[in-house]
Amino acid sequence: MDSDGDNLGRQIAAAGEAAAAVIGEWAQRIAAATSEAVGKLANDPAIRAAFEASRPTFTRPRRYCECPCAVAHPHDVGVCDNDAVMTRPVTSDLSGPVDVQLCAPCATAQGVEEISH
Repeated sequence: MDSDGDNLGRQIAAAGEAAAAVIGEWAQRIAAATSEAVGKLANDPAIRAAFEASRPTFTRPRRYCECPCAVAHPHDVGVCDNDAVMTRPVTSDLSGPVDVQLCAPCATAQGVEEISH
């Protein structure tokens, strides 16, 4: 004969399995409903038109990297991707302080070059 403790343990295990089954079914329903809603939104002509109309506002103007790679980071000359993402102040004898546009690889290479000296 089972003791009361064994019976209680089985009841708790059965309740846990039932809860897991319900949660699993709920998660599947939510995933299906979300997928369906996203599909409807993505294919809705009004939403697509609004997205297409606003697309130019989400892009940034292209800025070209102005890094003098051969001088600024001679050990990593070929890393430049020409898409400037930041500016860095540089002082020259001819023009004084100037903001130079840099791409991420050149900015990183310049930092590494400075640390190594």
